Amino acid sequence: MRIRFAPCIFVLSALLFFSVDVRHAFSAPFSTSQEFNTMQRFRSKKDQRNRLKAIETYFMRKNPKVSPKNISHYARLIEDYSAQYNLDPFLVASVMVKESTIKEKAVSKGNYGLMQINWNANRPWIIKTFPIRSKADLIIPSNNVRIGAHILAANIRKCKGDVDKGLDRYRGRSLASYRNSIHSHYLAISQIFRRLQPTT
Repeated sequence: MRIRFAPCIFVLSALLFFSVDVRHAFSAPFSTSQEFNTMQRFRSKKDQRNRLKAIETYFMRKNPKVSPKNISHYARLIEDYSAQYNLDPFLVASVMVKESTIKEKAVSKGNYGLMQINWNANRPWIIKTFPIRSKADLIIPSNNVRIGAHILAANIRKCKGDVDKGLDRYRGRSLASYRNSIHSHYLAISQIFRRLQPTT
């Protein structure tokens, strides 16, 4: 009897393994993230100081080689452009960590700066919309974070508010590991923020 049922057990195990793989491949962490939904309540001016501190703390942890002055500058840019484009600043910060590890001069496969903007793919509309004319302009942190926030917000809007699909468009293709990594950074920043909040 054991010998007869062994192949069935093996097939069942294989199917279970396959189903777990499929779920992982199509994971949408932000769509089911309670933390992401909860953090939307802390987008007001009164929480700004702690939001900035949480981003700065996480940035220093992820790249201690960046000067505190630059880290504060990047956090402020994230805060300002997130407000302008109605984005969660922790989401923008998480994308920055994933894309460049907070390196303002990062260059990889035609992608530039803190938010890793693809110059060739985006150049035509960028030069029509913003006072940016070259890669040198694009790599300036204020320009780079602004363009990155603009692209991310536009992609999320095109996906009717679906952050995971918006991230896929930002990345250029659907990749579960990319979304999951950004969500992990998001959770870490939000945990720092929670520790900074006064207890009631």
